[in-house]
Amino acid sequence: MADGRLAGKAAVITGAASGIGRASVLRFAAEGARVILADLEEPDEVTLKAGRFVRTDVSRREDNERVVDECVKSFGRIDILFCNAGVTLPKLLPHSTPGEIDRLWDVNVNGPLYAARHAIPIMLGQEGGGTILFTASKTGIVAQTDSPVYCASKGAVVMLAKALALDYARRGIRVNALCPGIIDTPMLRQFADAMSDPRAAWAAHESAQPMGRLGTPEECAAAAVWLVSSDASFVTGVALPVDGGFTAM
Repeated sequence: MADGRLAGKAAVITGAASGIGRASVLRFAAEGARVILADLEEPDEVTLKAGRFVRTDVSRREDNERVVDECVKSFGRIDILFCNAGVTLPKLLPHSTPGEIDRLWDVNVNGPLYAARHAIPIMLGQEGGGTILFTASKTGIVAQTDSPVYCASKGAVVMLAKALALDYARRGIRVNALCPGIIDTPMLRQFADAMSDPRAAWAAHESAQPMGRLGTPEECAAAAVWLVSSDASFVTGVALPVDGGFTAM
């Protein structure tokens, strides 16, 4: 829609091939944004039609810088950087290998950090500044058992958003964190399917939520659109839970 809330905006979305990233690509495009789809895996045909795919390994500093540059090359600017890609590590700390820890930290923390590091000077030099959004997690606000490295990484992303928001609050750049709860994504379904009783695992996830159900990628995408749009022009440094009330408990 040419007159949508993101009409004419140039955006990068990482983790664009599935889950929250895919839903956000479709929603951003429907709101008028021109989108670079960044992921290691090629998105499906429907998603590809909503933007331009750039194969990206967000664990690599060079890839994060390259995808920002591709946005500027394609559209002349970067208005929105949505660092959404992430991985989990549901293991106790002594059971987590150094390779697993390094990989998770590179994807969940260093990826957003280096993407933002490269995008910020570009946003400062263009009319209108820009907006940065990180996908953190409810575990960046409240901890959960059996995932200490993951919790630490998401807490780091929340604080990165808050610190950058303060640094650039008067320079035209807003920075926020989206904090999903348990969302019905392919990653979660794979995790549940690996359990001895997938149906029971899924039911347990649902019953643990105050609203009695899981969230959807589309609900997260709707929150993301609001955070990066002018409707949220006085919102920066926020860690917004989209969790069905989980962090209220």
